[in-house]
Amino acid sequence: MSQLSGLSDMQSASDQDDHRHTSRKVALVAGLVAVVLAVVVIAGTAHNPLQTWRIAASGQIVNAFSAHEGVAYAGGDLFQVNQVESAQVCGGICCNVPIAFMITVKPDSYHWWPEGKTCWCKSFFLTHPIAHVGVSGKCTR
Repeated sequence: MSQLSGLSDMQSASDQDDHRHTSRKVALVAGLVAVVLAVVVIAGTAHNPLQTWRIAASGQIVNAFSAHEGVAYAGGDLFQVNQVESAQVCGGICCNVPIAFMITVKPDSYHWWPEGKTCWCKSFFLTHPIAHVGVSGKCTR
């Protein structure tokens, strides 16, 4: 009977060793997964860092639209704004209009006419360029 009791103790010790080895393997695998995940995140951030808009000292977004002097985008008018002082202001208005309220199409281009200080916000797809007094451009974002 004493031999049987010793066998039971040995099996119990062996089971405990197996349990310790299994716990160590699980911890090792979890650690490796965490390291791989950290490397992937770091590599992704280094490859494609968050992009920021360049902002001028006046607080305006720079390079948000193109400007072509002596070109008018004929057609594609969505709405008009009067008493606009410059093509820069016109582009800034048109390229920052959200789809909201009665605006169902976001403007993606503009034309500014200096003689009347008039700004037309447009849908570029519906325009065609012509030689004309003023400045026209496309929104870049």
